[in-house]
Amino acid sequence: MRKFAIGLGFLTTLLLPACLQSTVATPAQDAATTQDTAAVDIASDATVTWQTDPTNTPKSLHFTWQHDPATSISVQWTTAATDLTGYTPKIWFDKAASAGADGAKMTFSAATTASGTGEYYYQSLVATDTSGTRYLTWTVEATGLTPDTDYVLRAGTWSDYQAGAFVKPDLTPSVVSFHTAPLKGKRQPVKIILAGDSRGGNDKIALNAERLAALGAAFWVFNGDFTDFCQQDQWDGWFDAMHPILNTAPLMPVQGNHEVFPPMYYGQFALPVNAGVPDGYQEHAWSINYANVHVIGLDSTSAAAASDQAAWLDADLAAARADPDIDWIIAAMHYPAYSACTNHGSTAWVQQYWVPLFEKYNVDLIFAGHDHDYERSWPWVNNNKVAKGPVYVVAGGFYADGYTNGSAAWTATSSHGNKSNYVVMTVDGKTLSFIAYSGDGASQLDTYSLSK
Repeated sequence: MRKFAIGLGFLTTLLLPACLQSTVATPAQDAATTQDTAAVDIASDATVTWQTDPTNTPKSLHFTWQHDPATSISVQWTTAATDLTGYTPKIWFDKAASAGADGAKMTFSAATTASGTGEYYYQSLVATDTSGTRYLTWTVEATGLTPDTDYVLRAGTWSDYQAGAFVKPDLTPSVVSFHTAPLKGKRQPVKIILAGDSRGGNDKIALNAERLAALGAAFWVFNGDFTDFCQQDQWDGWFDAMHPILNTAPLMPVQGNHEVFPPMYYGQFALPVNAGVPDGYQEHAWSINYANVHVIGLDSTSAAAASDQAAWLDADLAAARADPDIDWIIAAMHYPAYSACTNHGSTAWVQQYWVPLFEKYNVDLIFAGHDHDYERSWPWVNNNKVAKGPVYVVAGGFYADGYTNGSAAWTATSSHGNKSNYVVMTVDGKTLSFIAYSGDGASQLDTYSLSK
């Protein structure tokens, strides 16, 4: 069960100590028991009906990780129906090498299916429901997967599987795909896209989504401010615009200040529950290992949040830096430690509570948004330019209205936000490099590389 620290987002910088629990339930199992069937070719049958009840049609499907990216995947979606009873969320998956990229030869067995839970969430602020409407998301996690492997998947539900056919299926009509991570410590090329601040930019996202999906990122990191006011219709529009991307790669998010209703934001995503994260901040702060990269997500939306996560961050960074399998440490948050943008600028509480830790453990890159421009710092330690040290990047222009960039002592380069931006990063063993692109992909705003 997820816990939500109740904050006022952009209305206040005070994070209240109360927390809200959403409702999570495992729906009653269907009367018919799914059979453990030998591998059967079903998806190539053109007469198969994948959907029988329009209210159960999966929408807004997307991937995250709650556990090891090498051996698991978490899948979330919504339906028009919002009743936990009578619907068991399920996934059917198979290796693409045998099933085909279109899933035409997917096989059905106990090893290629999994079921999950449903969760209610509300448009709530300070523990008060502001809309009177409950929303429901379904989550299923597949575990025991083969590392570094392409998979195809259908999500939804069915009442049974008999004689080589689904009974009352409501599944995605076409397959989606994902790739499991290499084992931790593997030093092979990995592409990661980092972006944030899409507020109101859904039309522009939709124009670019197919091209961005074709870049073939292993996963995305999104540094907050998905929507303007965190209302469900805005989330639905964001997922619709992003679906070419989200149907091919996991997306790991952090909360921004425009996620003004925290239960609405955390209701959209299933995120890691890391040991040691303080009560009220589970899923607000998380970390994963992907090959030789350690990625950290943080809730930077208030000074109280930054202070409360500092002890966990210290311990997490210490463990990652001592791990011989990890070469690179990357942190993501919404509020920037250092920004010369004229709209918001640097964030005092990030500098106070987290920058000393980034310097202590020589974190390689810290990505943020909030300011809708692009900026990269010099390696920066103790308010001075150094030869090697943490580098701070503001990439806050994923099709939101742009802000005017600026320059300060720490600024190596910056660009106005009117072109939008995103960052494509490649890690290849002991080399890390990235290119910051304009939103249309036509211009390179910045290039940078590190080696160890």
